[in-house]
Order: sequence, then C-alpha cells, then structure tokens
Amino acid sequence: MRQGGGTVGCRRARSGEPETTPATPLRVSNGYDALILGGGPAGSTLATLLAQDGLRVALVEREHMPRPHVGESLIPGVLPALDASGALPLVQQAGFTQKYGATYIWGRTREPWTVKFSEVYPDQAYAWQVDRARFDKLLLDHAAAEGVEVRQGVTALGPVGSADDVQGARIRAADGRESALKASLTIDATGQDALFGRVFRTREYNTALRHVAFYGHWSGGRDLDEVLGSDDAKDAGNILIVTVPDGWIWHIPIADTMRSVGLVTDPEAVANLNADSRTDYYLEQVRACPEIAALLDGGEWVSKRVEALSDWSFFCSRFAGPGYMQVGDAACFIDPILSTGVTLAVNGSLRAARAIRTGRASPWLKGLAMDWYETEYRSIATDFADLAEHWYGGHADADAWFWRAKKLADPTQNFSIRQAFIHLSAGVTGTQGAGGKLRSAGGYSPRQLELIYENLSTDLDDESQTSISEEEASFGGTPVRAHSNTSVLLGRPRLRDTISFRPHMAEHDEILRPITRVTRVHPNAGPEHIELPIAALPVLERADGRRSGLDIVADLRERYAGTLIERDLRDLVSATLQRLAATGAVDIA
Repeated sequence: MRQGGGTVGCRRARSGEPETTPATPLRVSNGYDALILGGGPAGSTLATLLAQDGLRVALVEREHMPRPHVGESLIPGVLPALDASGALPLVQQAGFTQKYGATYIWGRTREPWTVKFSEVYPDQAYAWQVDRARFDKLLLDHAAAEGVEVRQGVTALGPVGSADDVQGARIRAADGRESALKASLTIDATGQDALFGRVFRTREYNTALRHVAFYGHWSGGRDLDEVLGSDDAKDAGNILIVTVPDGWIWHIPIADTMRSVGLVTDPEAVANLNADSRTDYYLEQVRACPEIAALLDGGEWVSKRVEALSDWSFFCSRFAGPGYMQVGDAACFIDPILSTGVTLAVNGSLRAARAIRTGRASPWLKGLAMDWYETEYRSIATDFADLAEHWYGGHADADAWFWRAKKLADPTQNFSIRQAFIHLSAGVTGTQGAGGKLRSAGGYSPRQLELIYENLSTDLDDESQTSISEEEASFGGTPVRAHSNTSVLLGRPRLRDTISFRPHMAEHDEILRPITRVTRVHPNAGPEHIELPIAALPVLERADGRRSGLDIVADLRERYAGTLIERDLRDLVSATLQRLAATGAVDIA
C-alpha cells in the first residue's frame, strides 16, 4: 500500500546527508508496545497477531478505508497467516471470486496452459481474486476488533530517533497537526513507499526486475473458460497471464462483472508518455492482444484513466534493527509476475509476530529471533526474485535455466537438475508458513509441474544432457561411513570445507527455540541445512581435526564444570558427531 511521503515535516537533506527531525518540539503520546505504520495486509495482520498476544498496539494508515489498490490475485500461501490471525473465516465468507489456478500463454507457443491447486490442496483447492479495497478493509477492521488502536487519515512522516535507536514515529493528522507516537517497537508496513528504507537509505534495487505497470478496471466481458475453450467452469476464476511484444498482460476476474487488467512493460519504452498518452498506449496494447480482447469483448473500460505503478523490485539491506522492523513491501518488493506480494506480506507478518513473541518471552533470545526473522524472510523473498528473473528469461537457453533452478532447490528433496527446474518454475519457497504440501510439492502436482516445464523450455541437446547427467552422478559426494559411539570419541573430527554453522532459531509451536544451524553448500544446488540442539554449538567450534572426541569432552567439562550440562557432555559430543558424520558434514580420522 502507499503511505505518506517520508520528507513531510522534515528538513530536506542535502545529497548524502540523512534527514533529521524538526527542531520544533512535537507533542508526544504515551508509549505503545508496538506501533504499526501502514494498514495494508502486512500491517493489519501483524497488528492483529500482536494484539492477540496482549500487546498495546497502535496502527496508523494514511488513507481512509476502503481505498483502491492493485494486487488482487492471491495464492494459497496466504492461508496460514490468515488462519493464525483469525481472519480466514471472514475472507471465506466475503464472497470473493474463487481462484482454482492460473492460466498462462507464455513460452514456446500461444497455446494456453493451466495449473490448478486441487491436486495439492485437498482441503483448500482455491485461493481468491479479491477486491483489494474490500479485502484490506476487512483485515483492518478485524485488527480493530481484536483490540488494535486504528487511526485512519494519519500519515507517518519518519522515525523518532535514528537507525540505531528507533523510539516511535512522527505522524501528521488529517488537520495538519504533527505529533510523535512513542513505542517499544515500531514496524514499517508502508508498502512500496518503504518509509524507513528511504529515510535510512537502505533500499537496494534489482535492475533485472525494473518494470512499470499500467492498469485499470473493466466491467462486463466474457469468462476465461468460454474464451479459451476449457471444459472446466472453475477456470473462469483463474488469473490469465499473457506475453505480448512489449511485456505481459494480466487479466483478473475480481467480481462477476468486474475485472482488473494490467500491462507490465519496460519503463524506457514509456518514459516519454504523459497521462493521456499512457492511457492510449495501454488501451492499444490490451486491444491488440487477441486473448485479452476476446475476454473484454462487450466489456467497458470504466477507469477512464490508466493507473501507473513502478514495479522496481528492491530489497532493504536490513529488515530489522534496534527498535524497529520492516514487513511486506516495505522490506522488499518482488515483481508481480508470480502473484506473491500478499503472500510474502502476511507470512512475513506471521514470522515477525513469532520473533517478537520469542523476544518478549525470553529477552536474551531477542537478537537471535530478529536475526531468524530477517534470514528466513530474505531467503524466501530472494528465491521468489530469482524465480521471477527466470520467468522473464522464458526464451533463454534451457541449460542455463536448469543450473539456476538447481542452485535454488533444496538438496534434501534429491531433485535432479530437471526436477529442480520444474519445481522452482512453479513458484516454490521453503517457507514453513506455506504449509507442508507447498514445501514438498511446490504448490502444484507432478503433472502440473511437467506442464510448466513443457511450456517454458526447449529440449536439451545430447551434449548438454550428458553434462547434466555427469553432474547428477557426482552430486552425492563422498560416501558416508557409519561411526559407532566409540569411534567418534576416539577419532579426530574435522568439519568439511563446505560446512558452516551458526546459532539460529527454529519454529516451535507459537514461538521460536534456539538451535545450531549447520549449512552445507553444494556445488550445483542450494544450501542444505541441518538442525542440531543449541548445545551442539561448542562441539562444532572444536571439531578442527586436532582434537579427538574425548578431548572435546574434556575441554567442555572444564568449561561447564558445576553446571547441569556437565553430566551429559559425553552423550552430547557423541550424538553431535554421529549426526554430523551420518550427513557427511564431518570427517573423522
């Protein structure tokens, strides 16, 4: 969502100089446990979750809901966060268009191809195409009902304090009065405006995903299943994504008589267009696409003037810092090709709530919990960004696609290079918030993934196939020899060069628990993570090949003498080394 500008009420900074708060003292409110800036899906969801935890939460939103917003097509990955916040029944009862899948005209031919959710989600075979004005208001009203103090018509101007100590935010009410809201934690959920990212100068743009979107709404027209000759009436609710010479077009049926149609194109191609010529260009492109023109046959262009949005993908270099967090598009924005915006936003809020909950329950774990939030969120968003780049390279050399997919894929799935490509082409992430079925199947069935593969690739030549087969054969690495309890203690363990480790967190019910994360880097795949108890950390620190397992036990007994862990050190060292040896992470001489 669009929040207010970050420089209103501030002295305009010179180049390279940070913005500063005004010299005139502001009226300061009583403090909140959490202050949310922005009332879109990310802000409303996080506010609700925190209020349900008993926190005193305030949320400020520049607009008065309902207000129009682009981004109407949801995917099933939104379900866990909506369920956790209690908003899922409200969404289910709202009468939004049911979306059973997605239809594409993209790749080698102009033949449409469809993927469905039904084979993967037996209990929830659809997501929704939503009117964002109604959807966002529903989530914001739910937050208010759960105890969040919601202030609409209030613009967030900037943080109180600095990037090293955020203490709240400066705001401006509708009547122009400025004041400050103090909070223990301030969350930037200002959407693509990325208020804190701009003020702290932490936004980093992805030039490979630099696009502009022109969009508007149409009434009437024909259903997708009718136009494309589908024998499944449920296809009428699908999003349609069509490639055109200047980019691609989306068609989203957001209601029985209303549809969102947008054109995503290169900003350089439209840089010299004014508002009127943008509308003419948009209408020309939409009507020149035969499939879209057929869907809009008999329909009416009701927006009158096209809306424009710069879809310049970016990541902030930090998602959290002392006294603040960033969620949703305020943390990072990914190209809309995969319809992941709302899913990333609400699942990011779910992770943020878990991190905050953990830090409040165990203050000594706060830093580790915030690190977990940023690491997990950034990893998933990066996978989506890499996949978006892959989709835009849909006419690139297939061998190059395969290698990219292999590097992104989770090695524990044991994908071949071809399978990894198919898996990631479906918009897969490793997020636990997306549910076990999404993690294991990528949101689509094997047949659907094959269909995606067939439409996005070309056959490999013999030489390329031989090269890939050789890499797959060598992927397993050195065979692992089983080690007994005695052998791991008598031998000298040494971590392999491809292994790194760090303290981390893992989801456990509604909070996080500390773990030791061991990461193994594969030459042609994404990283593989092994979770060990946090107590295993000092064992790994000593697995240097110079000490035996018994030496490590003796060293740790000296360090932990008189503590509860002392009596279990032998078992801890033995179990840790056996686990590492079994996964090939350590050599024992």
